[in-house]
Amino acid sequence: MGVRKTLIVGGASLVASGLLVGSWQVFGPGSGWFAFAVVWLSMVWLGTISRVVQPRLPERYHALRAFESDGRVYELMGIRVVKWLLRRGPMAAFNPDLHLPTTPTPASIARLDQRMRDAEAAHAILFALTIGVVVHAAVRGWWLAAVWTLVFDVALNGYPVMLQRYNRALLARRYRVPAPGSKEVSGAGRRR
Repeated sequence: MGVRKTLIVGGASLVASGLLVGSWQVFGPGSGWFAFAVVWLSMVWLGTISRVVQPRLPERYHALRAFESDGRVYELMGIRVVKWLLRRGPMAAFNPDLHLPTTPTPASIARLDQRMRDAEAAHAILFALTIGVVVHAAVRGWWLAAVWTLVFDVALNGYPVMLQRYNRALLARRYRVPAPGSKEVSGAGRRR
């Protein structure tokens, strides 16, 4: 890792850690505010360092299951409302690269699919790690913190994972999306 990357990762880690410790001291480990800080600061931290070091998950994780192909399960869970909220207002600024390209070429669709996978991976990693925080809070008897951390984790990490999977299924139905790393992109712009 180069000096620039090391400085970004180290600086972001120091700032996030300092803010987390400050939140612990101000709000206390059992509070809902601290629960929000744990989830939010982790998300901002990983979002910052992922600009220079992209976390990735194995391809088998990203494979869409049969029940995901039509999107109904996610729609029943309110994903359209989440999508609407994230496309408007200040939340839209967090991922400006996650929009259908104006000219959907095979290469641009493949890039969008990879960006969706990257966003999904980051949120999935954070979701899993934050479940550890939920378990820790429950073991310590901080029930309010455990519940609030879980609520914020589902809202800020779980739903973004579902949204990326939902959007990738839409993309796959609309365009033939090649597997990442494959040479095949010739038909990616054809509609089904």
